[in-house]
Amino acid sequence: MADEIAYNAHDIDDGVRSGLLSLEQLEDVELFSQYRRETLRAHPDLQGRRLLFETIRRMLSAQVYNVMDATGLALQKAAPANVEAVRQHAALVCFSDEMAAQSASLKRFLLQNLYRHPQVVQTTQAAKQVMRDLFEAYMADPAQMPQAHIDRFDGIDMPHAAGAKPERVVADYIAGMTDRFATKEHERLKGRAAFPV
Repeated sequence: MADEIAYNAHDIDDGVRSGLLSLEQLEDVELFSQYRRETLRAHPDLQGRRLLFETIRRMLSAQVYNVMDATGLALQKAAPANVEAVRQHAALVCFSDEMAAQSASLKRFLLQNLYRHPQVVQTTQAAKQVMRDLFEAYMADPAQMPQAHIDRFDGIDMPHAAGAKPERVVADYIAGMTDRFATKEHERLKGRAAFPV
């Protein structure tokens, strides 16, 4: 739940700062708009980035306190006798019904207006192609990876290898890359004609 709360807030911030979402669009999302109104009541002159930051801060706080309160009530109602009883019970850490509905509405909004935004879809497709290209290049020429990764190979044509399948080693190496490093590595390998341009 902590990840869900944090990611949704982060995605709102990123969406507005990138210009893919507007504060006007977010007015249709009750979880956001109620805290924007609250922020403007407390600070009528607040605008732009500061308004967004303060709205998100209040929204995050409300969600965190809601989880604490709703979880407390769920624990009281369930009255588990021990840890095993907690494990056997349905999820006790939760939002209130109202907050759960508002959070679900926010997620639907983000899916429709941010994650499926044409610019995001285009960027995602380009990133997938970079991942495919890197995978193919490293599978064709593992020597392009750092020696520590090469040493994990299962030994086929690789003395001193530790026993992992090449696909697993390559996938692990790529999974550990930052976006920036993957892009630089893609450019480096493209310069070596390691895959079709």
